Amino acid sequence: GYPVVGALTRNKIEHAVELAVGHIRRTQEEDGKFLYYYDAALDSRRDHEHPTRNLQKNPYYNILRHGGGGLTCIFHEKYARRGETFENVRRAIDYLISQARVQDYGGRKGAYIYSEKKAKLGGSGVALYLMAEYQLVTGDTRFREWTNRIAWHLLNQITASGEFIYYNIYLDKPVTEAENHNYFSFYYPGEAVCGLAKYLHLVDGEGRGEIFEKLHKALEFLLIVRPRTRAKEYTAVPSDSWLMMGIMELWDFEEMRDPLYADFVFSDAQEMVAHQYKVTDAPYPDYAGAFYYNFGDYPYADGARCEGLLGAYELAVKIGDREKARQIWQALRLAAWSLMHLVNTEDAIYFAPNPALALGGIRFKYTRQWFRIDTIQHVASFFAKLLPYWEQAEADYAS
Repeated sequence: GYPVVGALTRNKIEHAVELAVGHIRRTQEEDGKFLYYYDAALDSRRDHEHPTRNLQKNPYYNILRHGGGGLTCIFHEKYARRGETFENVRRAIDYLISQARVQDYGGRKGAYIYSEKKAKLGGSGVALYLMAEYQLVTGDTRFREWTNRIAWHLLNQITASGEFIYYNIYLDKPVTEAENHNYFSFYYPGEAVCGLAKYLHLVDGEGRGEIFEKLHKALEFLLIVRPRTRAKEYTAVPSDSWLMMGIMELWDFEEMRDPLYADFVFSDAQEMVAHQYKVTDAPYPDYAGAFYYNFGDYPYADGARCEGLLGAYELAVKIGDREKARQIWQALRLAAWSLMHLVNTEDAIYFAPNPALALGGIRFKYTRQWFRIDTIQHVASFFAKLLPYWEQAEADYAS
C-alpha cells in the first residue's frame, strides 16, 4: 500500500532527509535520548521482538544506535549548513558522556561508553565518530577532553595480534583478552575504525604515528586473518559497511593508503551490486534496487549496506577512478530509489493512528510499519551523504 515513488529526484531525497531529521528532533528527549522504537500501525513503543518487556521497568536503549542518531544530524548539517540541529547533537553527546566511565591506560586516562551493563567497542567507536565530526564541523572544542579519552581507550582495545577487544565489560563483568573470542562482534571493529579515522583529523602530525601503526595492525587482522578464522560470520551479501566507510575515511591520510584496503572496499561493493535486483531482472517492479541473498528472495532495501556502497563510491572519487565511480553510482541511485519505499512521507502515513509521530520515520522493510532510531539513521545518513555528489555524479552518469 505504499504510494508510487515515481522517478528518483534530488528534491525527493532532500525531502526524505528533512522529514527524518524533523522526526529525530521532535522526539528527542530532554536528556538527549532519541525515540528508540515505534510501531506506527499500533501507535506503540512496544518492541515486536520483545513483546513481554516492561517499558517502564526495563526501557531498553541501545547506546550504539543512539550515537547513530546524532550522526544523522551531523551528516545533514554537512550538506544543509543551517546549524539547526547542533543543539540536538550536543544533547546527544552530553548523554553519551553521562554514560562514560574513565579508565587508566599506562598513566593516561581513557574512557569508554557504558550502557545496559555493557561497554561495547562499537558504542565507543560510534561515539568517537560523532564527537570528532561535531568538532570538525562546528569548531566547538567543548567535548575535546572526552574525545581524546575515548580515542585512547579504543587504541588500547587493539591487541598485539591486531584483534580488537569487542566488549570491555559484558553484563558488568570485565572481559579479558583470553575471553575475547567468546564475545565476537562482526561490526564493532569497523565502527571503531570509523571513529579513529575521523579523530585523526584532530591530531597533529607527530601524534598520528601511533594511531597509524595501531590501525595498520587492526586492518591486517580484519582483512587477512578474520576471513579465515571467522569465515562463518560472512554472508553472501557483504555487510561490513562500517569498515568500508572507515577505510574510505582513512584514505585522507597518505600513510593509510594501501591497495589491499581499497581492494577490500571495491570487492565488497562489487558483491553488493551482484546481489542487487536490477530493473531488467526484478521479479516485481518495486524489487529493483533492493538486495537479496538468493535470487527471488523478498526485497531487502538496506540503508546500512547502502552507506557502505556509498563509501566505495567516495573512495573511487578520492582515488580519481571516474569509471569505477560511475559504475557504483548506477547501483547507488537504484538503491536510493528502493529505500524511498521505506520513508514515511505525508502521503505514506494515511494508515497511521498518530500521523504526527509516524511522519519522518523510516521503516525496516517494505511491509513493516515499525522503525527504530537506527533504521532512520542508516537511510537518512545515506541520503544526506549522497546529496553533495548528486549534480556531478548525475552529469557523469548521463555522459
